[in-house]
Amino acid sequence: MNAPVLIFGATAVLSGVSLILRRRHWHAFMVAAAGSLVVGMFALYAPIDSPQTVLGFPIKLERAWQILGRAIILTERNRAPVAFLYLTGALFFACGWVARPGRSFAPIGLLTLGLLAGSLTIEPFLYAAIFLELAAMASILVLNPPGSRGQPGALQLLVLYTLAMMGILFTGWLLENVGVTSVTPDLARRVMTLLALGFSILMFVPPFQFWLGSAAARTNPYSLSFVALILQSSGLFFLLRFLDSFEWLRTEPSVFGAASVLGLLMVGLGAIACVAQADYSRMSAYALIADFGVTLLAVGSNQAIAIEIVLALASVRAVSLAVWGLGTAVMRRIAGSQDLQGAGRVVPVAGAASLIGVVSLAGFPLSAGFPARWALLQGSLGFGGAGALVILVAMLSITLTAAAWAIRLFSPGTIAIESGVTRSDRAILLAAAGISLVLGILPQLALPWVRPAVEGFSNLHP
Repeated sequence: MNAPVLIFGATAVLSGVSLILRRRHWHAFMVAAAGSLVVGMFALYAPIDSPQTVLGFPIKLERAWQILGRAIILTERNRAPVAFLYLTGALFFACGWVARPGRSFAPIGLLTLGLLAGSLTIEPFLYAAIFLELAAMASILVLNPPGSRGQPGALQLLVLYTLAMMGILFTGWLLENVGVTSVTPDLARRVMTLLALGFSILMFVPPFQFWLGSAAARTNPYSLSFVALILQSSGLFFLLRFLDSFEWLRTEPSVFGAASVLGLLMVGLGAIACVAQADYSRMSAYALIADFGVTLLAVGSNQAIAIEIVLALASVRAVSLAVWGLGTAVMRRIAGSQDLQGAGRVVPVAGAASLIGVVSLAGFPLSAGFPARWALLQGSLGFGGAGALVILVAMLSITLTAAAWAIRLFSPGTIAIESGVTRSDRAILLAAAGISLVLGILPQLALPWVRPAVEGFSNLHP
């Protein structure tokens, strides 16, 4: 029996069932959530290449699947990242019926997860770029479900990912056929330039983040949260895979120096843009850019603890974005427009959940995003006092901006009554917000996933 076949076969079946049940909104999301949870736990804990006995029958799960001359391999390096994608999907699908992101969210979301999992498991690695491009195409249907008005952000995303795919494919060809080592400095610089372009797009480094702000103004916030999270997380895992696989890349100081500079740029520009926004969703999108920047800063530190901080940030970001997207989607639904003044007053739990998500992205103390930032600030991680100051100022400015929006959300507005918000909706919102708060107080709850992920990147964690 083949483990990758089970994972991708189950994904295809779940996507098909969700598509059939798409008119039964709650059923489609529950099937997708339960299936993603099972697939994620299987990817993380299933015994691979070890004979087992199930109901008296001997079973051995093989890690490699050969297809069209290529291999899909579930290794110790990629098991945790694949599990992260599916467990994140389970979280978003479980709450998705409250946000009403569209009938295509569950089936296309599952398809996108499968494509991104393929990008993490395929060998040779250069074919991962093709899976990333296909995932970007699928994401367009999540951002623009059938019957909705098209918006440019999704098409901008596709154009950017096409550029990234071309750069990564050419880089892969050079690495596979020409050979790049520390003794070929000219070729190494060309490869690093192409990699920098590709990964800047995948990590939403300015100026390649413009699609996010464009999509935030018109797209369902929950759909945007899901797409931004899984695409950026896949890009992050892809980057860590590169660094872990190629010694000449790990030993080049300019690589980590560039990551630190880009991280500082993202934190600073994200915070400035966040303060300047007149739209709540766009403000939150730039808070997310600043949060991504902290991740790049941790990568650029090139220290043993950095990989743990990076993966911990990825874990809590999934919860923070789900909480923000859920609360904001409910407020938009009751407001019926982009103007959310008074929406939090009508449905306080939705307003509170959305603000908790933004504050967590800012990394304010006692929020889910704070412990990893505190560990980053405490360590001698190579970016100096200026970097620490940028992080602290960004945390404060984004939090104050969220406080200003809280006044607007909970001030009297034109929204008279809530529309279609049930007790179960409030229960889901309250539970999601509670999980985010608990992670801020007990960050060790994320360790069961972080520890095996860290072990998978053995060269980055001596």
